[in-house]
Amino acid sequence: MNNHELTWYMQEISMHALGAEIDFKNFLEAVNNEETRQTRTVWFHLTSFLSHAAMISKLVSPISPRDVKAERMNLLQEALNIESNSEVLPRNARDNVEHFDERIDNWVGTDSSTLLEVVLQNRTGYDFMNVDAKRVKRLLLLDELIFISETRNTDKFELKLQPLFNEVKRIGDEAGAWIERNSPYNFIYPQQGS
Repeated sequence: MNNHELTWYMQEISMHALGAEIDFKNFLEAVNNEETRQTRTVWFHLTSFLSHAAMISKLVSPISPRDVKAERMNLLQEALNIESNSEVLPRNARDNVEHFDERIDNWVGTDSSTLLEVVLQNRTGYDFMNVDAKRVKRLLLLDELIFISETRNTDKFELKLQPLFNEVKRIGDEAGAWIERNSPYNFIYPQQGS
C-alpha cells in the first residue's frame, strides 16, 4: 500500500475524528444543561460520537484482518501510534452502535416493561434504581462520564467516555499530521466549522 492509498484511510479517520469531537462537545453541552439533560438530544449526540469512534475502530482494527485489511490495520496502527491498549480497539462501543437492533430483538417476548434511558448523577442513583435487575437501553453516570448499556447477550457493559474521546482526538490529530507530512495529494478542503 502506497501513500496515495493510505491517504484515503487517513482522510476518513481525520473526518470521523472531527465528527466525534463536534458530537462529544454537543453531548457535553446537552448533558450539562439541566433543561436538556434528560432529553433525547443527549443520546443523539452520544450515539453520533460513538458512531464516529466505531468507524475509526473499523478502519484501524478490522474484523478478520487478512490481505489488504491486515496490511491496512498494521500500517494505520503504526502510523497513528495506536497501542494494543488503545481505547478505540475494544469492540463494546462499536458493537453497541452497530448491533442495536439485536439488543431490541432481545427485549421482544421478554418481560421488559422497564427500559432505562436516563442520565444519573452518580453510581448511588444506579444502585438505588437497582439497574442490574433492569434492561438498559442507554444510561449515563454523569459524575464519571460512564456510558452503560447492554451487550448482545444482555450483559451490562460500561464505557468511560473521556478516555475514548481523548484517544479519538489524538488519532485524528495524528492522521491530520500524517496527511500534511506524507500525502502526495494537494487538497482543497471545505471550510471547517467553528
